[in-house]
Amino acid sequence: MSLQATSRKKMIWVNIVFFAVTALVAVIGGPLYVLKYGVSLPEGLLFVFYMVATGLSITVGYHRLFSHVAYKAHPVIRFLLLFFGAAAFEQTALMWSSQHRDHHRYVDTERDPYSIKKGFWYAHVGWMLFWEHQVNYDNAGDLKKDPMVMHQHHYYLGWSVVSGILVPVFIGALTGHALGAFILAVCGRITLVYHATFCINSVCHMFGRPTYDIYATAKDHWFIAFLTYGEGYHNFHHRFPGDYRNGVRWYQWDPSKWMIWVLARLGLAERLHRVSPFRILAARLAAESQLAQDKLQTHRWQPEIEVRRALETLKLRYISLCANLAVWEKAARDSQRIFQQQVSKQSRELQCSASKKVEEAKRQFAVTHERWRELICHNPLDLRRALLLNSLG
Repeated sequence: MSLQATSRKKMIWVNIVFFAVTALVAVIGGPLYVLKYGVSLPEGLLFVFYMVATGLSITVGYHRLFSHVAYKAHPVIRFLLLFFGAAAFEQTALMWSSQHRDHHRYVDTERDPYSIKKGFWYAHVGWMLFWEHQVNYDNAGDLKKDPMVMHQHHYYLGWSVVSGILVPVFIGALTGHALGAFILAVCGRITLVYHATFCINSVCHMFGRPTYDIYATAKDHWFIAFLTYGEGYHNFHHRFPGDYRNGVRWYQWDPSKWMIWVLARLGLAERLHRVSPFRILAARLAAESQLAQDKLQTHRWQPEIEVRRALETLKLRYISLCANLAVWEKAARDSQRIFQQQVSKQSRELQCSASKKVEEAKRQFAVTHERWRELICHNPLDLRRALLLNSLG
């Protein structure tokens, strides 16, 4: 079935008017209001709270919980994520998740709801303003069994108006700043959260680093990750969509994973899915190997026989590196199994021996990996020379 069978070009006037009004109030009314009245502390706190609450409800809730089921959450947390997710005015959790699952399943094809192949503008916002999509909820059977998700879906207008407009304006009114709350915490916040979220579909499918899959349009973009609570590490996410983390390295900005982790420590989340670090490292190495091959093959002015010899040497180095990684992974797995056994004198000796094997395998891999990194970081010409010297050696 092609996308033409499930989508058709059409002006979605409800979306167009809502986007235009909120954006105009934010862009024009916001500066005028601030110039005339300034921003009080209650207004600033309300704006920040709603920015964070709605933004995280999309990333932690709509995306990682409902779309990918990367973890399980307590009913109270599920309700709060649905409540503030509705306040983001990005449609129901059911529709959002169903379309996102199609995006992953049919990425960059005609059936991808917001395919970057149709252009930056289409992927960013055009698909919601000028295309009518017939959503097939068959891919969201698990969500259709959730009473809260279905209640939000059937009564979405009530959920979104109450959580996204009435509550912040009411809180603003309690502090004497109802107009400020509407302009800043409603219209300004909606506009900013909208475009931050939209950047995942547009910017992160056009700009950034393909860290784990060099042929994917999804890229890792640190600045978009900063704007979207960690969602910008999009190449990793498309390679490992079920992981509750997007920023998998400790230094990567991913407040969404930190929130999920904290919820788990508090007993409000469980079954956090984490991809094996060995699988992640293997994906990085495969991407680096493919990139190095492409570097060599794109320089066709080189003698063909030298290119073939360099590619063969690169392949052998990559195989050796993967073999060392496999040895390390097996040693780690064996060690984990031994440590899970009942403690005895014999088991303690086995644990000590297993730990030594892990450390030795890790050391061997580190040595091989360091040589690999030194090799592939060359420019294409120097890479070829290094590989040819290696083959002669």
